[in-house]
Amino acid sequence: MPEGDSLVRLAHRLRPIMHGKRLQRTDFRAPRFAALDLQDWLVSDLSTTGKYLSMHIQAPDPARVTHPNLVILSHLGMDGSWRVDASPSHQTRCILTFDDHRVLGFSLATLEVVPPDIAQERLARLGPDILDPDWRDPITAQSLGSRVLKNFRQAVDQPIATALLDQHLVAGIGNIYRCEVLLLAKMSPHRMVSELTDEELTGLIKLCHELMALNVPPSADEHSRRSTTDIRRDPSAPFGIRIADATERARARADGRRRRGNTPAYWVYGRQRAGCLRCGQQLRTDALGTDPMTERNVVWCPNCQRDEI
Repeated sequence: MPEGDSLVRLAHRLRPIMHGKRLQRTDFRAPRFAALDLQDWLVSDLSTTGKYLSMHIQAPDPARVTHPNLVILSHLGMDGSWRVDASPSHQTRCILTFDDHRVLGFSLATLEVVPPDIAQERLARLGPDILDPDWRDPITAQSLGSRVLKNFRQAVDQPIATALLDQHLVAGIGNIYRCEVLLLAKMSPHRMVSELTDEELTGLIKLCHELMALNVPPSADEHSRRSTTDIRRDPSAPFGIRIADATERARARADGRRRRGNTPAYWVYGRQRAGCLRCGQQLRTDALGTDPMTERNVVWCPNCQRDEI
């Protein structure tokens, strides 16, 4: 399933194609919206919230419609995507045609066209967005952190690996970052939320935010490879590490290419055969979730993450 940083990259890629452009034709292949015609509507903005993409559109003649502003709200789910100038298929759920491009939605888990207040109502059910720009400001970041901490304190009866994927607690974290941040924190995925201190929970969220922020514009361009291995030792930071800034990352990657080629992108995720990048030991994969429908495989290192109960 695409994670929050994937959605930000997607919006970054679509914005030059859609923002400020008028729709020439729309084709919604969903029964509820099949008859909807948004010809000449203007795309006024694209935004992301967690794993949701919002396309904001305005009517050409506001006086002639009930809702002069609408939101095309989508969630990619496990296999969904938005592609530019692709060929339609049986998986196509939406085609948005502009003068010079077509934007097509494939296998979307959610696709709605609703007024802004309804879209906001849907998104209000989510926890704070891990990539909300307000995290950059110390004052607003403190408020966001307090909200996330309060949410986690209401989920004390579940393992931390399960809680990190609960979009009602904090929105945007997916399985890749869940696995990677727990390795960096040297924390077993089986640790119960109730066992963690406020400092540990806050540190985990800070690591998730900084890892993901380093993988989206302007810190990274849309073609760069996602990576979670750009860290530095820092005794004053949570868990004794901090995330490298964009300049440090660029310098390290340049040095790596000169010396030994590309460095691995992840510590544990996708490394079941190669072993833990930190210690080289064999990794373990466990299915965790609040019920069978929500179970996801978490990859972790029993050697580095020793605090399993």
